[in-house]
Formats: sequence, structure tokens, C-alpha cells
Amino acid sequence: MADSEIVELWSRVFLSEEDDMTPTCSVNKEAWSALMNRFEGCKRIFAMISFQNKTVYVPLGSYTDSFSTASEHTQLILPGWALDIISAEGAGEAGTVTWLTEEAFPSATRIVIRPHDSAFYHSDAKEELEGGLTQIGVIQKGQAIMIPIQTLGGYPMSFDIVETEPANTVLADGEEVIIEFEASLDMPPEPIERPATPHPPVDLAEFTTLIEMPKPPVGRTTGGVNRYTADGKPWNPHRG
Repeated sequence: MADSEIVELWSRVFLSEEDDMTPTCSVNKEAWSALMNRFEGCKRIFAMISFQNKTVYVPLGSYTDSFSTASEHTQLILPGWALDIISAEGAGEAGTVTWLTEEAFPSATRIVIRPHDSAFYHSDAKEELEGGLTQIGVIQKGQAIMIPIQTLGGYPMSFDIVETEPANTVLADGEEVIIEFEASLDMPPEPIERPATPHPPVDLAEFTTLIEMPKPPVGRTTGGVNRYTADGKPWNPHRG
């Protein structure tokens, strides 16, 4: 591991002419010149920045003259997405940096990404995303990144890095990287179909009971005896 040094962490919002969505970090001119001499001939240089037990990797861009060199420590200017990862305000907090080249990281073979916004699936943005990953360079599993999508009018879209292979920290550079996508965070989960509850066959005979219908009432005369005439008609004492 290369030696680390203490740096001041600053946000790009202090550089009014800079775009906060840039994927790179900047340092003051003296520090940049020293790094160019130290890593002469290297293709890319990355800052491994640590702050409060959190780490982010940011590629080094150009230098800036917007900061004073009177400080004891190097002034490291970071984009907003990088400050969010390490939970820093970017107002001069003291952090540590270790400078590394791309040779320090294994090349990515597979990256699984989850967009935060389903609008990503309604645009031709996948090629843009691949270019954005290459610009960021070093990708960490579990990291959230933000990339402006030009096909969506430059809208800055957030993505979660769900999986990386062959390691948890990889170099996303090259066309051989397999990029897979999970459903976006704003898409409802697929409904889970419950299997039908099995019911045993019903034997209707078990529930069939013969019901005895009541017999029609039979009228009786006073005294409880039914009397009939010789021709079989009910006897009527009032009939002559």
C-alpha cells in the first residue's frame, strides 16, 4: 500500500466555473505537478479518500488555481457524489488520501446495477452509462453513483452498484465488461402468486338428511270422536 497523506476536503461548489457532476477530483497546481512527476508515464491516477471510516475512489483530473497554497495540507476538491459517499460536507475537513494507479485494481468482468429511476429504461442510455462508468473508473460494490444522462436532457441519475466481479472494488474500463440491470427502486415488486388452497372432494351424501314432512291436520269434533252418516259424509248435528 502506498503512503497516505492528510488533505483538506473541499466541494466543487466553491469553484463557480466547475461542473459539480464531473467524475474527477482536482488539487492545487503544486500538488498536481508533484503527482505528475511521481507517476510519470501512468495512464490514470486515482485518489483513495478516507473520511470517518468511509472510503471512495476518485480519478484525478486537472489542477485548479482557485485555492490558496498557504494551507499546510493539499487541498483536494471533490464532486458532490464523492462527498456523499464519505458523508463529508466539503468545507475543508481533514481526510486522508492514498494515490494509486489503475494497475492497483482488477479489471471488472461483471457489474450489476440498479437504477433509482425507471425513466432509465425508456431511453437509449445504456451506452451512456457504460461511458460514465469508465470515466469514474474504480467501482465499489454497495456504492451509489450519479451519472448525467444526456438522452434525458442531462438529468443526473443515481445508480446502486449491486454486484462487482471479480472483486468488491474493480476497474470499469473496457468493452468486455458484462453489465446487468436490476429493477429500478421506483418499480413495484412483482406480485407473488399464492398457490390455490387444496380442498378435499365434498360428499354431498354426508350432508343429506331425509326430512319427514308434517301430515295435514285433521279436524275433530268436540269430544275427540269423528262421526259419519251412512253415506260416509261427516255427521253434522245441525243439519236436518
